[in-house]
Amino acid sequence: APLHPVMPALVEVYVNSILVTNNKGANEYFNQPITEEEIRRVFRNSIFGVNFDPKDKDFTPMDVDGESIEMNIEKPTLASQLLLIYYLLLYEDVRLNNAATLIANGRKIKSYSTAFLSELPIKYLLHQAQKDQMSYGGLFSPLLRLLATHFPQLSLVDDWMDDQVFGDSCRQRLDIILSDSSINEAFQCIEENPYRTGKVLKAMLSKNPTDIWPFAEITVKYVRSVLGEQVPRHIQELYRGVWLRLNTVLPRCLWIMTINALLDINNGNAKNVTVTQENVLVDPLQVLRCDVRVFRCG
Repeated sequence: APLHPVMPALVEVYVNSILVTNNKGANEYFNQPITEEEIRRVFRNSIFGVNFDPKDKDFTPMDVDGESIEMNIEKPTLASQLLLIYYLLLYEDVRLNNAATLIANGRKIKSYSTAFLSELPIKYLLHQAQKDQMSYGGLFSPLLRLLATHFPQLSLVDDWMDDQVFGDSCRQRLDIILSDSSINEAFQCIEENPYRTGKVLKAMLSKNPTDIWPFAEITVKYVRSVLGEQVPRHIQELYRGVWLRLNTVLPRCLWIMTINALLDINNGNAKNVTVTQENVLVDPLQVLRCDVRVFRCG
């Protein structure tokens, strides 16, 4: 459904009513920010629901005045998801711009966690808005500005210009049923039977990014196997293409999965180490502790 042109302005007014102080009077009333759980309720019923709740539920419990009620949330539209992403990015933008004033007034303002923001398909939804600017043109420009300001790592030019990743209509469809077991078996024989692995990777490339995202974890799990010296370069390039396609959905989740899969555990010292979003923010250089074969070039 197209987005009403007034909605972005309403979101801006709402965000300002939470954070911006009015100098006209001392007795001020502020709206409350949307909680992380309320936002999760929307995305649980989207195509990304598995990333928020392992249990597929039609009804979501909600606490109201100490009582738990069941709330039926229908599948959210693209417009509703885009508006929530716009709210989150705008909220963080206004909060940071007014940080000094908020501290001076002694106000404790909610800040959305890095881990929570990394769960959201910000980049994917923005690309969907780009494809249908007749319906979402009024929201695409401010969203892109906020994304480039606060998440420059999601605004890389190469990603936006890669026709192989985003040219869905030009891809040849392959009638191969993908499953965890078929992908697992294909990667286990990557050196003995690379043709079988290539068929599975080509099948993944023929599908939409959101269709293959459920297989992201098992695909990334075998990234070290792909680095083997006996693995054909063609298979490595196909794997790279699949990784880039997954990178359009939930990039920051994919990055953390990839880092953990590439941690060099040959010496046994890092066997139980699991890197998180917070770890990377504190010490970005730890990603260099990965398998040295990553730095091999042709």
